[in-house]
Amino acid sequence: MNKKVEFALSILFFWVKGSVAVDSRFVKVNTANAILGIFPAGRDAETMPLKNISSTKLSSKYKIFPMIIGILIMLIALSRLGTSFFGALIFFIIGALIFGSGMLTTLIIQRAGNDYAISVPFFEKNKLLIAQNSIEEALAHDTDKTDLNQFFDKKESN
Repeated sequence: MNKKVEFALSILFFWVKGSVAVDSRFVKVNTANAILGIFPAGRDAETMPLKNISSTKLSSKYKIFPMIIGILIMLIALSRLGTSFFGALIFFIIGALIFGSGMLTTLIIQRAGNDYAISVPFFEKNKLLIAQNSIEEALAHDTDKTDLNQFFDKKESN
């Protein structure tokens, strides 16, 4: 069992990708660091032993600062609509993208007393759901391997 899920890390820079890879022993996370949560700056790699992970949780977060800045840029763009349509359109799109960058979906991996969070734009939620399911399947498989009751039940049925 070896699953890898790739996802965009930013709504503005959608080509900057991160990934979560799950195998029978480790969960490997590769993400990018970001300045102000928008501009990519460097990479971050984490390898977590599956035995140290207790659970996962998916949640939605809203960052108010980028949302307010996005709304302000969109309002300025609307006020400039009469002077330059294309200029206003470009600023409106930039404002909408900044506004959208404030809506995040976060996968929290609980491990050995520390939480590890992976935040992605709202449109990548399905990919984080796939990553979460992969981690939970690996945890269940790992638990089943060491469950003596299941071992003896299987042995008796043969």
